[in-house]
Amino acid sequence: ENNKLTNIFWADSICRKNYSLFGDVVSFDSTYRFNKYDLVFTPFTGVNHHKSCVTFGAAFLSNEKIASYKWLFQTFLKAMCGVAPKLIIIDEDQSMRRGIEAIFPNTKHRLCMWHILMKLPEKVGPILRDNEDFKPRFIACVWGSETPDEFEARWSSIISDFGLEDNEWLKEKYGLRESWIPAYFMEFSLGGILRTTSRSESENAFFRHFTNRKLALIEFWVRFETALEEQRQKELQEDNCALHTLPVLETCWGIEAHAREVYTHNIFVAFQL
Repeated sequence: ENNKLTNIFWADSICRKNYSLFGDVVSFDSTYRFNKYDLVFTPFTGVNHHKSCVTFGAAFLSNEKIASYKWLFQTFLKAMCGVAPKLIIIDEDQSMRRGIEAIFPNTKHRLCMWHILMKLPEKVGPILRDNEDFKPRFIACVWGSETPDEFEARWSSIISDFGLEDNEWLKEKYGLRESWIPAYFMEFSLGGILRTTSRSESENAFFRHFTNRKLALIEFWVRFETALEEQRQKELQEDNCALHTLPVLETCWGIEAHAREVYTHNIFVAFQL
């Protein structure tokens, strides 16, 4: 209403093609501001067949309110021919979550484990923070539980043994357990993004090499396209390497000999593990 640009979304044909190939799982983040107008930078990031970051699109938002996220997700959906991601990994931002629920009702959304665990020392206090037994048991409970029942048994034991029954933060996180504990979504392939928004953070770190907070909008987008060209050039180089060379075969099992002819180098390494 003030004749000012508030939100802008950008995705070219290569972004859209990459989304059609690798867009089942998306990492979404809105942490950084790479321009002099203090607009929020929000990239949509995935993982390609070389386990490298791939950009599906990006936007600038004037604020982080629900309405802005709804506009962004609607625009993203339109750009991607109405195909929503199967799973999206975000931080604990409530406005972002509301926007996803409204526009992507059939998309599973998971919370970033890294953001949650980073707050753990502060939330349990200095005594448990320095306790040699607490953190290893907590990490084993969160990462090592293979079923919901196993997780809940371990969690209850930790709460009881360390007297955390009245810790409101842990109560809240337990209530959200299906959104961040791996045991509750073991059946879903996360495509190399794992359980955190670290791919988005890696993407932001990459773009920081090309951008800064002093840039005008046009300057930013020129540099952003330069960054995308470098990202895409790397993929072409990896494609060429996979096409003309075979990964090192450490064992001589017949199935692995066949696999190295099918998978890219980085995927084959994961296959061997």
